[in-house]
Amino acid sequence: MKLKTFLARDLKDALSQVKRELGPEAVILSTQSRWFKENQAEWGRRPGVEVTAAVDLTAFPSNGEKEAEDQQGWFPPPSTPVSQIQEDLEEVKDLLHQWIRQSGPPSWLLQHKELTMFYRFLTRSGLDERFVKRWLDNVQGMLEQPGEQPLTLKEVACRYLMHAFEVVDPWKAKEAQPRYWTFIGPTGVGKTSTIAKLAAKFGFFEKQKVGLISMDNQRLGAHNQLAAYSRLAGQPLMVVHQRQELLEAMEKMADQDLILIDTAGRSPYAPGLQEELQKSLGDVPDLEHHLVLSATTKESNLINAIKRFSVLPIASYIITKLDETNDFSGIFNQLCRHRVPVSYLTAGQRVPEDIELSSRRRVTELLLRRRS
Repeated sequence: MKLKTFLARDLKDALSQVKRELGPEAVILSTQSRWFKENQAEWGRRPGVEVTAAVDLTAFPSNGEKEAEDQQGWFPPPSTPVSQIQEDLEEVKDLLHQWIRQSGPPSWLLQHKELTMFYRFLTRSGLDERFVKRWLDNVQGMLEQPGEQPLTLKEVACRYLMHAFEVVDPWKAKEAQPRYWTFIGPTGVGKTSTIAKLAAKFGFFEKQKVGLISMDNQRLGAHNQLAAYSRLAGQPLMVVHQRQELLEAMEKMADQDLILIDTAGRSPYAPGLQEELQKSLGDVPDLEHHLVLSATTKESNLINAIKRFSVLPIASYIITKLDETNDFSGIFNQLCRHRVPVSYLTAGQRVPEDIELSSRRRVTELLLRRRS
């Protein structure tokens, strides 16, 4: 095995050196940020990167060796542990993000001051680097279209943002009635209060017949909040504990226009979560599952929650607690990544005022408000 360490100004230059000296088969073992002296002067320091790479020369035998191996049997060296690969990928991702910030906007973009400022905002905002790169490609394509540009620079900047995710009105998305909506998600994201807001919206303002079902058997007194609202609104509520009871309750409420089903909040890291979801809700006819996510949740936890709860087919995301954060980048990254539509947005505890149907413009505004 041949191993070598490379020092460079940025990751792109380092990888070019690796490929040139060790070949395309080289494996990156580690990447680290470094500060280097300029001309040996203590005051002249610049950021850079140190990359350690290796190539296993025995993995590419000569023809004679190949014939012997064909006869005796050849086995490749043990694979790198998955955890180490994940750590290396995270380091590369961090370095790539650093490189994008340090390298600055491309020369063609510098001709457009407003777009350059917008680009700098995107690189600082926490958006996925791949999305920033695609944004650049799309903006460049729009600017290079022949003829007079029909859009203002602001419209050019926002157009791709507004079409990088999906939105949906779940009431209009399906005409069949009754409609059965379940609300699933982590503990504490606001599922029950969201249900109360939707029940008021459709019951009082849309003049629909709304029924409520509670399956939350985990939280002490979990039914009390929904029961209190049910009494005030005059909407029927049924409490169920298992799958068969849910099926019976759905049948009894078949004369309603919309049935909202509250479920127990569970930690995405809880063992057996996916099996439990499948057992209680999997393959139940006519259910539409809405995953409720809090805008305050750290992105790594958002990723895990989406992965674990998506064992059920997700009809939409509902984003809550928008009034408790000004950083919408984590949510925005996941909307772009999964392309599951976002249906409702909530910000506050008032029923039913603090809920709104999502729109492309509104979601984009939530991302851009961090600029102020």
